[in-house]
Amino acid sequence: MRFTRAMVGLFAGVAVSCLTMTSAFAATNTVTVQPGSTMWNISKADGISVQSMENANSNVNPNDLEVGTQLVLPTGSQSYDTPGNLYWMEHVINAEAGGESLQAQIAVGDVIMHRMESGSYGGNSVYDVVFQQTDGIYQFSSVPNGYIYTTPDASSIEAAKDVLQNGTEEVPGALVFYNPAQTPAGNWVWSKPTIAQFGHLVFAQ
Repeated sequence: MRFTRAMVGLFAGVAVSCLTMTSAFAATNTVTVQPGSTMWNISKADGISVQSMENANSNVNPNDLEVGTQLVLPTGSQSYDTPGNLYWMEHVINAEAGGESLQAQIAVGDVIMHRMESGSYGGNSVYDVVFQQTDGIYQFSSVPNGYIYTTPDASSIEAAKDVLQNGTEEVPGALVFYNPAQTPAGNWVWSKPTIAQFGHLVFAQ
């Protein structure tokens, strides 16, 4: 389920309820599915990876959560909402999607999160993912060109908080994004299944 800004506003009360409820159930390590809940926003509210949530609840269809279902919260997980992750999430969103819509900026943050959770893109922190190199080449052009160090604007900061603190997701499963007008024909990203396009940016698996 893709959350738009309007839906985030609609479910703001639900998100708060989920956060409170997570605390209330900390002793029993369970959480109750509420209207609008997804594995993504539940896991982010408690600082748990989506994969860990799915592994701990293998008997539940993550794409069809029934309201009232009790989900097990795996223990020993660390929150992604840390000062370091927020700092670099703000910077990479600003560098890669500055001037784009808030929806596109959140989607860039989603790609970073998905890469963190996969564990196959440099590490499990925003810094690890953003500064990953493959065969000596950085995965994000904003690192070698220095844009990553540009001071984030208000929209980039809001998008970073939406991703890390609110669990907002615009492009489920997306692992790459690119600007078609700036991507050479024949580049490998063109072969990836497209999930969505916001403004100048295409998001793909």
